[in-house]
Amino acid sequence: MNLESHPQLTLRQLWHFVVAAETGSMAEAARRLHMAPSAISMSIAELERIVGSDLAIKRRAKGLTLTATGKTVLHQARTLLELADELESLGRGARVSLRGPLTVGCFMTLGPTIIPTMLSAFAEQCPEVEVDFVEGYHDEMQQALLDGSIDVAFLYGAEISPALRSAPVTAAEPYVLVASSHRFATRESITLSDIAEEPLILFDAEPVSRRILGLYEQAGIVPLVRHRSRSYATVRSLVGSGRGTAVLFQQPALEAPYQELRVVLKRLVLPRQGPAEAVPVSVAWPRSTRLSARAQAWIEVASELFDHAGPSA
Repeated sequence: MNLESHPQLTLRQLWHFVVAAETGSMAEAARRLHMAPSAISMSIAELERIVGSDLAIKRRAKGLTLTATGKTVLHQARTLLELADELESLGRGARVSLRGPLTVGCFMTLGPTIIPTMLSAFAEQCPEVEVDFVEGYHDEMQQALLDGSIDVAFLYGAEISPALRSAPVTAAEPYVLVASSHRFATRESITLSDIAEEPLILFDAEPVSRRILGLYEQAGIVPLVRHRSRSYATVRSLVGSGRGTAVLFQQPALEAPYQELRVVLKRLVLPRQGPAEAVPVSVAWPRSTRLSARAQAWIEVASELFDHAGPSA
């Protein structure tokens, strides 16, 4: 940064341009900002002069069409305005004064345990942030992070793309799901050897399925897979109806849904090793993207809530 030169553009010009680009119309931008259309036009024209390039093609019938330079400036303008908003919030108590949208992704099997708790905790500390969340499979959530459609996502920490950064927040322990009428239903724990001859209902979505099959391989057992499903609800229903047993990693905190489906959860123990190792759960974000203050606050609240902290690779 050259401290000898003074930037000519202003945040107001950037704001006018962003609103015009998002609405696609000078007239609509003027209406939203309670300004005259001519004032918006002059502000953007001055910004174009400073940048040295046309930012948009203006057609009366079709509105604004951004040029290649305009698209780049739009992205950078949003970042600068976000930074300005964060600077203004420093003296007002960082989290409480944060506002605006935040879109959170979550691998669907983690949602029941993490999302309700996080939404409540985050709302207490950042009441003005509008949080929306989407659930999907692991690869879908990672792609959504990379294409910018979500800001952060809860994923299994050991299976995260190198293009993402992450911070561990909790861990998911493996367990065995059996029907409430099963002969092992009254046990405190179950080994894979105990259920080696029984049909396995496999939750067939990566990276969970690979982890489940890895546990069997580690125990030297070839699982007898009877059914495969990418739905946790279907797996639980099949187990409850006596079609087999299942090995899973994440469970809702409330037991009522399991009781209704006539299933019980049992701790998985590996012979000579004790309880099976838990899988880390992390909140992830794109490595190439600067985190907004809202996303940073989400990560911090998650780390505090689940008692883990610190970014990983």
